[in-house]
Amino acid sequence: MKKFMVADLVKAVKDDLIEIAMESYNINQSEAERFVDNFPNQSTWADVEATAESLGVDVTDVEDDDVESYMEMGGTNKGELNSSVGKIQWMYDNKLKAYLILMMLGDTPVMYKVNKDLMMDWKNSESMGEYYNSYIRGNMDIEDPEHSCGCGPNPCEPEQVDRFNTRFVSIS
Repeated sequence: MKKFMVADLVKAVKDDLIEIAMESYNINQSEAERFVDNFPNQSTWADVEATAESLGVDVTDVEDDDVESYMEMGGTNKGELNSSVGKIQWMYDNKLKAYLILMMLGDTPVMYKVNKDLMMDWKNSESMGEYYNSYIRGNMDIEDPEHSCGCGPNPCEPEQVDRFNTRFVSIS
């Protein structure tokens, strides 16, 4: 008997959260059910909202990884980091679930797409320049012709840098 009472209580709590989500975010029941399944703890909803707003997407388009990346980078989806190799501009792309990087090595632009774990390690390293030289530069595993350029025989085209800069400026 107790088993059914607990199950009923859990269902009632979930139903209440679905109603709250529908009212709070003006979404239909199906979207609210998915939202509550993804974010069952209402106390995290403010972080989901902030992430969605920063990315310019609806709360139903945000996933756990997006929120985690947003929070780990100080509550923003773009920024600049200073290192011994120069300024590192970064932005989070929620469709790719990765960080897009633009660096200027002297007059040469270099662009990368790096995953969340690599970005966190790089950001939290003692020396971002040393980390770059050891783990980023020449790392063939992160070279993606669609999002990487500037390395070896693949120089960045001005259009690639312009697209990055346009997206970078558009992110709030």
